[in-house]
Order: sequence, then structure tokens, then C-alpha cells
Amino acid sequence: MPDNITDLSMSPNNSSLFYIFNTENSAVGITASSLGDKKNQIFSSPFTEWLSQWPNNRMITLTTKPSSMVSGFMYYIDPSIKKLTKILNGINGLTTLTSPSGKLILYNDNSLSLRIYNTSTKDSMSLGIKTMPEKCIWNNTSTTLYCAVPKYLSGNNFPDVWYQGEVSFSDEIWKINTENGSSTNIADPSSFTRGEEIDGIKLSLDEGENYLFFINKKDSYLWELKIK
Repeated sequence: MPDNITDLSMSPNNSSLFYIFNTENSAVGITASSLGDKKNQIFSSPFTEWLSQWPNNRMITLTTKPSSMVSGFMYYIDPSIKKLTKILNGINGLTTLTSPSGKLILYNDNSLSLRIYNTSTKDSMSLGIKTMPEKCIWNNTSTTLYCAVPKYLSGNNFPDVWYQGEVSFSDEIWKINTENGSSTNIADPSSFTRGEEIDGIKLSLDEGENYLFFINKKDSYLWELKIK
């Protein structure tokens, strides 16, 4: 594998991987087996700043790296036919998280307002919550989201200031029904961390969806929350 890989995603069954590396004039996307062989180029772009996700076997998503002052774009690739399709565009500060079904896209803008875009109906629904998709996780059936949601927001120029460490959050854990948009505050981590504030990232669920795992961005410690 090349040394200058800028982004990498695993397939849902972990048997394959997709990675992006930069050449002199472009970014190149490659699928390969988890051992690094059986390589197949499926993507090339003169723009080199991409974030990928592999939510299901039929879809790999690509989102431009975000900035509050720059319009973001999202595409998906069908790896079997190498077809690139635009999904979202012209959204400043755009970050995304695709559901396992591939039909729903969680996204936000530079105000951190969360919305869900339905790729079938082309409709967009506001969730009435302010956080970032990278602070959320879909359940296996794409019907529920769990998100680390800041209790309060200060400053502007999101998500840049959060990425740069100029702003840190104190989060609560919210459960969101993606079918009707209802949301429930299910935990305040500071209540079981002896007052320690949590800025939650890299959320994940166990197979039975009994436990929610997350990392505190402030110190990189791993936490577990029993949700059932």
C-alpha cells in the first residue's frame, strides 16, 4: 500500500477497504482486500481533500473536508460500476454520516444544525438539535441515532474551531427516532463521571445495541454507557 494515504474506510464486513492517496495532480481512490491485494481504482479527482465512509456493499460515500467558510459537497460511488453520483452540495461546514441502509444522510452546516436527507424522496428533515454527525452513530436498522450533543455552544466558525481545539464541548447523550424526528435526552455523562465533562467522538454500539461506547476528545479515554 502507498505511504501517502489520506483517508481509509473498511467495508461493513471488514473484508475490503477503500483508501485515498494523493498523486502529483489528483486524489485516487482504491478498493482492495483487507490484506491489501486485489486492488481496483474506482475514483479520481483533481480535488484532494476527501473523507470517506463505506456504509454498505453498494455504496461508498465521499464528502469534502469541511470549513465554515467553504461550500461542501457529498457524493457516493457504487464500487461495482464505479459510478459517481452527487447527493449534497453548496453547504458551508458540511459533514455527513450515512445510515447503514444508505437511504438516509445525517448532515449539518456551519451552525451545527442537524438534518436528515432522504436519498429516495430528496426531502430534508430538521432534527432540532445542534451537534455534528461525527458525534453520532446509527443503529443497524437506520431507525435510531445516538448523538453526543453539546449542552451549550460558544463561538462561531464551526466546525473549524472544534477541529483546531479552540472550542471544546460538554455533551449530553441523546437518542433520536429518525422516522418521526422525536428526540430524548437519555444521559448526562457528567453525572457518572464525577463531574468530568465529556466531548464525545467515535461513537459505536455493540451488536445487541445494549451499550454505547464513545471516546472523550478532551483526553482520548474510552467510556461505556449502558442504554438498555
